Amino acid sequence: GAAPAHVASRVEAMSEFTFERLAVAERTMRADEQREAARAAAEEAWVDERVAEGESRRVLEVTPPGDAAHWAELVASRPVDGGVGERKPDSTGTARWHEALAPWGLTLAAAGAVGGGGRGLVTTRSFKRGEVLMRVTPAVAVVSGRHLSSRCHHSHATGGRLLVCSRCGCARYCSADHQRAAWAGHRDECALLAQTRPRVPGQTVRLLARLLALLRRSAGAPPPEDAGEWARSAAAILSLSHQLGGQPAERCAEFGEQAGMVCSLIQEAARSGGGWAGSSSCPPQEQVASLLSLLSLNAHAICDAELQEIGIGLYPLAALANHDCDPTAAQSFGAAGKLTLRALRPLAAGEAVTIGYVDLAAAASERRQALRSSYLFTCECRACEEALAPTPAARKREAARCEAAASLREEQRAELAAIDAADWEAALRRSTRAAEIAASLLPPGAPALGLQLLRAGKLHAHCGSLRESVGDLRRATEVLQAVHGEAAPLVRDAAEMLRGAQLELAYGDNSAAS
Repeated sequence: GAAPAHVASRVEAMSEFTFERLAVAERTMRADEQREAARAAAEEAWVDERVAEGESRRVLEVTPPGDAAHWAELVASRPVDGGVGERKPDSTGTARWHEALAPWGLTLAAAGAVGGGGRGLVTTRSFKRGEVLMRVTPAVAVVSGRHLSSRCHHSHATGGRLLVCSRCGCARYCSADHQRAAWAGHRDECALLAQTRPRVPGQTVRLLARLLALLRRSAGAPPPEDAGEWARSAAAILSLSHQLGGQPAERCAEFGEQAGMVCSLIQEAARSGGGWAGSSSCPPQEQVASLLSLLSLNAHAICDAELQEIGIGLYPLAALANHDCDPTAAQSFGAAGKLTLRALRPLAAGEAVTIGYVDLAAAASERRQALRSSYLFTCECRACEEALAPTPAARKREAARCEAAASLREEQRAELAAIDAADWEAALRRSTRAAEIAASLLPPGAPALGLQLLRAGKLHAHCGSLRESVGDLRRATEVLQAVHGEAAPLVRDAAEMLRGAQLELAYGDNSAAS
């Protein structure tokens, strides 16, 4: 899983950065969010239409009952006896996971072996702060709805004129080479998108279509011999947990509707001779629903350096990392959605590799509720156990944290509003306060803390508070370097800003001394 996007400003090179451009970017972002909300509402209505059409043509093997509880009971009670989504007792691939993790200095611990949670990643050697724990490409990935027309669907890069797939009218590429490279994964997806044109399904449905196409291509083929390739294969994906029977009834109904729509599209594409030609029928609908549940529990939000979501991807090896509210690692993303996991602090052999699935600035009760709702488990990490202990002192601290989390959100909203209004003094006050609150709520290596400190440092420099700017930028650079590595553009820009502020401060101090 992946942590939700926090409010973050666009980071520019120091020579190009202006707060006026930042204000424009933030206004554009808000407009994009409004358009995305409207698109999502239209898509929901369209999904209902597609399901109704599929039911009327009787092309689905299983029709989801209208009652959500009945559908959940069907999914939980009907055995999955073959095809996609099959889970056999010996299908967990433990030996293959160990083989794939060994080159990274990691292993897979059994459930309950570390921290009392499910099976998870554990180090087999020591790691330095900022050292790479894992670097993997996604088994399947798609760009988010708001970036469909602005990012290459292969590299996820922006800028320049993008080539458009002439058949589906949805996929876009920054070069003919990228279009050719992406064709193997896009071919079956293209056939489905052509059925929905000009409308485009949401990112989860598109990711499911890619996953079904991967499983279809893998049917009957032996698992890859190479451990790294196996970790991106159908066998690895199907060994991940889906827990469909444990999902709330309403979510099971939602999965059922989405599965029905995709099954209907597959049938239509097969009849039209598209990429699914030769598919006699789509998989049983409850098995497709189980894949949707698998994606909801195991997929990562693909984010840019400022924690803005640009897509979603399934990384089977990285999906083995458990959650902790004080995580030992954090992920970042590069070209084509490549995920890099780095240590946030020094790790000894035998330590758990954990990431944050939810907003770590939230109160413990809010984090637990979010984790239970989205990932179906109750967090029992040390931070949660201490915060929710049944003592008056713990209840008082939790209440104070709830207030602080609300204050952080308000300060960040006010900070952006002040930037929009070009009121830099007000923006500085709000940013400074937000950085103080964030430092009290977030783990010291949290990416969101580094971004907040970076904004505060830039505002201090803009307003002439160079000494405070140097302090914030130094802390921001340390945090962001551990997450992204020193070669990342964001980190290089932050380091350049820091050097510039230090030089200007030194010049001012020397002038004052003379």
